[in-house]
Amino acid sequence: MTDTSRLIEKLETLLGEGMPVKGDTLEEKLNFLGNGDLPDDLKDMLQKLVKEPARIHTDIQEQMEYAFRCGQAHERLENFIHGRLASNIAFHAPDGTPPLIELESKDFDTLARFVALRDNLLKTIADYTLKFLLVSVILLVIGLTLGLI
Repeated sequence: MTDTSRLIEKLETLLGEGMPVKGDTLEEKLNFLGNGDLPDDLKDMLQKLVKEPARIHTDIQEQMEYAFRCGQAHERLENFIHGRLASNIAFHAPDGTPPLIELESKDFDTLARFVALRDNLLKTIADYTLKFLLVSVILLVIGLTLGLI
């Protein structure tokens, strides 16, 4: 087994574990995926890597460049799979039941903006509540010291 085949095998394993695909080789798994399952640039990158090992890498520089590109593809694929997994987990109810509707990827941006706005609003409310409590405690202490209360 050559070094390039080990690199491709790692990509195969990652894709097989992270996506619902069929096939024995990375090329078969990529062909199984439909449009939109993977970003086009990532899919193109993986397909180029699959076709390139047919050429024999005799130069150490070529081997290192190929290994670097495989590492980049592995990292991007891993980030994509983890992001997809996180978005799927985020939209399940606390009791584990799946959502009634499936959100499209364009809806994730809208939902992310809403969550950020909600978090910002809750933070602002919490800040004002804390300030109100501090002022109330200070007034209570001053009132007790002066004997007004």
